[in-house]
Amino acid sequence: MLGIETLPSALKALVTGQLSRRTSTLLVTFLLAGCVSTGGNVPVSDSGKPGPSGPTADDNADEPPQRVITPPRSSGAQTLLAQANNALDNQRPNTAIVLLERAIRIEPREASLWVRLSEVHLSQRDDVTAFQHARKAIALAGSNSNKAAAAWLQLAKVYEAQGKTREARQIRQRYSRARG
Repeated sequence: MLGIETLPSALKALVTGQLSRRTSTLLVTFLLAGCVSTGGNVPVSDSGKPGPSGPTADDNADEPPQRVITPPRSSGAQTLLAQANNALDNQRPNTAIVLLERAIRIEPREASLWVRLSEVHLSQRDDVTAFQHARKAIALAGSNSNKAAAAWLQLAKVYEAQGKTREARQIRQRYSRARG
């Protein structure tokens, strides 16, 4: 087994092709395991961005509380999601859309990626595409109550943008109760 002190020499051997296939696979797995998040659930806001781990003084009573949503399983999809969030922070929504679409190609059944893609399209005032992606997220969320609630609340945002405030309010009331 490789120790942490042998990591630089192991990387050199990996790059130069001096390791066996099995050892190379183990080393890459070890490195990727170190690249993933904390390995648990990450608190996120309804926007899909990482949120604080507890309530803050700035919390608005009208805003739904943050829920814990599991990140995508694939480290590639996690990386693309992080890059998409970074692109949004840098006011590059078109780049974020491309990155999220790539992440969805890796994990097409991950509801949280569809919710995030819907959010970006809605921010670009493309409510038709945002609606389609929110409905896809709802269909994929299945029995995962956190993902289903996030998907339905995203649909409520789309309805609100379309002027369907009654439908949006009904969804929010239902999923506010479901959160307890």
